[in-house]
Amino acid sequence: MLANTSESSDFTSLEDEFQGRIGKPILHLRNTTSTMDVARELINESNHDADLHGTTIFADEQTKGRGRFDRTWDSEPGKDILVSLILSPRTAIAGRLPIMASLAVAITVDHFSPDVSSIKWPNDVLVHGKKISGVIAESVTTDRSFVGIIGIGLNVNRRTDSERSRGYLATSIRDVSESSQDLDRKAVVTVLLANLNELHDALDRGESIMPEWREKLVGLGSPVEVSMPSEESVEVIAGVAEDVDEFGRLLIREPDGTLRAVAAGEVTTRT
Repeated sequence: MLANTSESSDFTSLEDEFQGRIGKPILHLRNTTSTMDVARELINESNHDADLHGTTIFADEQTKGRGRFDRTWDSEPGKDILVSLILSPRTAIAGRLPIMASLAVAITVDHFSPDVSSIKWPNDVLVHGKKISGVIAESVTTDRSFVGIIGIGLNVNRRTDSERSRGYLATSIRDVSESSQDLDRKAVVTVLLANLNELHDALDRGESIMPEWREKLVGLGSPVEVSMPSEESVEVIAGVAEDVDEFGRLLIREPDGTLRAVAAGEVTTRT
């Protein structure tokens, strides 16, 4: 059993606002291993992938939450937003889903924060250089179609003071808004779903969201190292992060003048 349905949740009441879109249906769980696990289970059990499009899975607590490169994603129960989206997009926009998600989160953070957010390539959302959200993307290719799963962890009410002492640079919406009380997670979820749908609709109309995403990126023009782990080893590419291309790949100018397009990896800015 992966999950228990929340008895006190009111996130599901948002479904009527998002008929046929991201946020319909909504499954809100009290606890689970990971919302990504639940999404995969739903896809494996379904015979009609397109019917799952827009399915949104929230959890108050995850026992095995994960971020990129199988790192652990920690969160206090009931404090933050832990969500996975099941999307069955047109092939032409499938590669833009992580960009869509990180931009939607950044715009949502800006709605509640007095300080402007930024995006660390490829999809970490920061405020004042501290991580407030992470986005991961996975795909499931069935014998019927391609289905994407987007996972979002957004720190809403997490208190990060104790983490500064061990050098973990994290923050939350409550921290940056300097609120003395917890924020209403439902209000944050409502704005997030609205932004996700607005950006998805723009992509579906053939519009580009790249300029807005690129404007949020930090580190362009700086010397960087990109680590790309594999099962056998870790490849490291060093150079100057010149730009991103239309697919969101980071364009790195290596010391010998070669321009490399990197699709995924962990970026470290060099001094």
